[in-house]
Amino acid sequence: MNPTTRASITAVAAAVVAGAGVAGTRWLALGVAVIMAFMAVGWPRLLRVAHPKVSTGVIALGSLISLAAVALGRNEPFLRYMAVALAAITIAALLTEVFYPSPRGRAVTAISATAAGGAIAATGAAWVAVNRTAGAEDLVVAAAASLAVAAVASVLTRSGNVNGILALIAGLITGSALGFLFTSMPWYAGALVGVVAGGAVVVMNELSRREPRPIDAWAGIASGVTPVLASGVLVYVGGVLLVG
Repeated sequence: MNPTTRASITAVAAAVVAGAGVAGTRWLALGVAVIMAFMAVGWPRLLRVAHPKVSTGVIALGSLISLAAVALGRNEPFLRYMAVALAAITIAALLTEVFYPSPRGRAVTAISATAAGGAIAATGAAWVAVNRTAGAEDLVVAAAASLAVAAVASVLTRSGNVNGILALIAGLITGSALGFLFTSMPWYAGALVGVVAGGAVVVMNELSRREPRPIDAWAGIASGVTPVLASGVLVYVGGVLLVG
């Protein structure tokens, strides 16, 4: 999968989060769940886990538990409900090696891959936590929109360094502009999440550039949605500190 396709996937996933965030918490939770499902299927293939179906099951179940816990939690801070799911994912990743052992020499890699993928997918629930934080609802839209614009900017030229700078600038400008537009949040909160969004895109692009191309479409999709899921917890921190 080429960088342009991966950036398009990131932009589409971010647009789903932004649009669902406008529609409400229930729609946002549904949108995030769909993105988590793509992540669960593609991540084990991206990291070439020996038993991809088992790893997919752990990631999918753990991330959905995390999402349900955050969506149904009664009191702030909502993100605290995610801790149990993260611990369960790690334990499940270890147990899978007992019942479905990987080839000799690949056990640690398999456990790390499943645990990492589960953690990234589970942190996508933070988007819902942001939406449920009083006064931070618009931050979801600003951050997701910044992420989509930064993803597009990250493939405008053939130079990786130039693209990285463009992505950061695009995220900053988009976030700042939406910060001025939304009265519920200060402009600097929008600027912060814009830079975070741009940084997430840059990091994932750099990692993808150094690794072999994904072996199939599912693996490529996982690499594309990773920045969207991983940015959720950073946006939540920004919402709690600067807005909520």
